Amino acid sequence: MRLILLTLILLTDIVLSRPLMQRIVIDGHEWEVPNESGWEEVLLEANAARERIFRSCTTLAECRQIVDELYAVFNRHPVSKKYLETNKDEVDDILSSIFKWG
Repeated sequence: MRLILLTLILLTDIVLSRPLMQRIVIDGHEWEVPNESGWEEVLLEANAARERIFRSCTTLAECRQIVDELYAVFNRHPVSKKYLETNKDEVDDILSSIFKWG
């Protein structure tokens, strides 16, 4: 009985001690995202768009196009899409959801 109780306490401790966020570094840029699997693929695509921001975002139209591209990347992957959907009420504030991490 004590062994079962100790095992349950240990498992609970392991689950509760798991960090909520993880840091992923891609090309020297650190992204902080929820601690779930699947973010590496999302961030590889998002990082390519981020690199273009620094090179070609000189007009409002170009910057808006890149924001739309980033939104499409985050919306395409299930792991990140659910976080975009959590902010559906803030339709005008797309940046609050898409750039919440990173």
